[in-house]
Amino acid sequence: MGSTERVYSLAQAATVTGFSLGKFRYNKAALIEAGAKVDAEGWRIPHSTLRQLGWIGVKPPKGAVPEPSALERAELRIAELEAELASLREQQSKRSVFGFKRK
Repeated sequence: MGSTERVYSLAQAATVTGFSLGKFRYNKAALIEAGAKVDAEGWRIPHSTLRQLGWIGVKPPKGAVPEPSALERAELRIAELEAELASLREQQSKRSVFGFKRK
């Protein structure tokens, strides 16, 4: 790893390559062997490691984008509900106890 080389987290590397987090986890041993570091602080994957494995510039075929996991779908739904709740709270704060809009 050069001192000026780009180093990615797991999520950043997945975004850069277009591959899933699962592919990285499945290939953890190969990534470490090629120069990645995985410890309590997280994943540190040098750009050269991705290039060495041939993962840079490789795009998944059209339609090969995996469906979001149950956790990702749940997190998205939670974010939507939180935004809706904030909107409703704001609307409610603009109303008086008698249901009329405050001026």
